[in-house]
Amino acid sequence: MGYSCCLVVPHFNHVQAFAQFLPRLAALELPCIVVDDGSMPTQLEQLYELLQAYPDITLIDHQQNRGKGAAMWTGAHAARMQGHSHMLQIDADGQHDTADVARFIADSQAHPTAIVSGAPQFDESAPKARVYGRKVTDFWVALETGSTQIKDSLCGFRVYPLNQFEQVFDHYHIGKRMDFDTDVLVKSVWQGIPIRFIDTKVVYLANSVSHFHYLDDNLRLIWLHTRLMTGMLVRLPLRCGRAIRHWLVKQYRAIAGKPN
Repeated sequence: MGYSCCLVVPHFNHVQAFAQFLPRLAALELPCIVVDDGSMPTQLEQLYELLQAYPDITLIDHQQNRGKGAAMWTGAHAARMQGHSHMLQIDADGQHDTADVARFIADSQAHPTAIVSGAPQFDESAPKARVYGRKVTDFWVALETGSTQIKDSLCGFRVYPLNQFEQVFDHYHIGKRMDFDTDVLVKSVWQGIPIRFIDTKVVYLANSVSHFHYLDDNLRLIWLHTRLMTGMLVRLPLRCGRAIRHWLVKQYRAIAGKPN
């Protein structure tokens, strides 16, 4: 299969913001799949009406809210059925810069087995609490992966190769809600999938609606990092064994005069 990338846009009660964002998406002239994740009936009705002007966009609706991760899995399946090899995840609220889509896809084409993810560059519109919260998450992710290669695990602007995306879902349980973006990236590192980052501007719009539930989602994220740290500790002996084996082979080759 040759390289073919489509947009996948998870949507939940964002129809007003999405209506403003949609012309920018359509201007990209890329196949597009919108997955509505159980929006309120009035929002879903407005979404259907909005997309009547864009007959080339595929709309899939979950009858009930199942979470962003579930929406992305639905989008991945639809992308596969349409014959695509990759999907570009972009949020429906318009905070991501569509001018960077071409750079993301070009990098993905050059590295087709890698996940290409955004490294957000925030302006003054970004709430300080969110910026600080991301730094805390970055600290835990560095521990959970044993590296600092993940510059940001929360950005919802990414290109996924479908083969690798499905591989991670087949191998691990992946969080389906606010924990999805971090969970799938950490476990992709565990699976040995390369992760690449591109700096991208992120803007928090004044009328943006947040679906973050302070108690439930914070508890979900605490549980996520508890699970990931436990998984890292379980994997630690294997990582150490591989490192020691690699060092021994290197020393043997040096003594034997063989090239590394």
